[in-house]
Amino acid sequence: MIGMKKFFLLLSVLLGSIITTAQDGFSDILAAGVEAGERYSNSYMAPAGEALSFNLSSGWYDDARVLKPGKFKIQVKAHGTFAPDSKKNFLLDPAEYEAIIQDSYDNTNNPPANIEVSFGDGSTAPRSIATALGENAMEQQLIIRSREATSGILLQEDVINLPNGLGNEGLDLVPTAFLQAGVGLGAGLELKARLVPKITFEEAETSLYGVGLQWEFTKLLQPSDDSTLPIAASFLAGYTRLDASYDFEDGVVVDGANQSIETQISSLNLSAIVSTNYKVLNFYGGLNYYRGTTQTDLLGTYTFASNTVIFPIAATVEDPISVDTDINGFLGTAGVKLTLGAFNINADYTFGEYSTATASIFFRI
Repeated sequence: MIGMKKFFLLLSVLLGSIITTAQDGFSDILAAGVEAGERYSNSYMAPAGEALSFNLSSGWYDDARVLKPGKFKIQVKAHGTFAPDSKKNFLLDPAEYEAIIQDSYDNTNNPPANIEVSFGDGSTAPRSIATALGENAMEQQLIIRSREATSGILLQEDVINLPNGLGNEGLDLVPTAFLQAGVGLGAGLELKARLVPKITFEEAETSLYGVGLQWEFTKLLQPSDDSTLPIAASFLAGYTRLDASYDFEDGVVVDGANQSIETQISSLNLSAIVSTNYKVLNFYGGLNYYRGTTQTDLLGTYTFASNTVIFPIAATVEDPISVDTDINGFLGTAGVKLTLGAFNINADYTFGEYSTATASIFFRI
């Protein structure tokens, strides 16, 4: 059996994967200015926040039946959320960024200049660029030039390397893993909890916690404790919170201090569940309403010590970028559970815009 310390370390690596993938050169987008940087950050990071919100909304149940009073179970759960191809890239139009950067430049005290934006190969046609979930087919750069307004003389040129996403790491899904436990309370109730304690691995720090309550209302329909209905039905409410951060080194263009990316994700899940009621093999399904919110912040001090188009002299900005997502809707879940005495395994699939596969191994006491 894997040691508990190594297990939690593995969870930390999985939960921090998106944050760590996004860090390479990410702060250098600020060379285009805060407004352009925030626009790019929203396009790049938002799909990852949505995928994690879907991921954390899943896996709360494996049965409509609840534990008997005083009974306890502990599970090792693994999730994989699949993003649609449309969320793995976004269309970056240099003309749009040119207009944003030009407006930002005009609001400075810099000498009048015309801004030009193109890709590294000189093209100005819109191009598909990786989000935090995707992968660029080749290295992608954004070139920003400023030219003196009357003479056209080149004043400054910035080269920004655009980051890849999880696809560049060979991952076609968003993975998470954690421990989940349940205890029977009586009156058809089961209290659930999920946890990853705060773990630091290299520059990444992650933690996760959640609490849920499941009520098996078919208990009310049984004429006696000894009777057994062929199916069970229940309601469940669950809440999960994930915190992740990554401290990174100064960028090529941007120096500074205390630079980090921090993400907080909250996920609420309300489910109506049905399952068969047999001793060994059971099937279960549910209709789930989810609500997920994500906030990702680029924190710290960012100092432009060298010349850039927007910051031709030394300048400093604090906590420049914040990306928020808020999603909600309905998901369907179908799964199967095998019970062999106190040992159980289950697998299910949750259908939605971002579909999630869940598998767990657990023991009942």
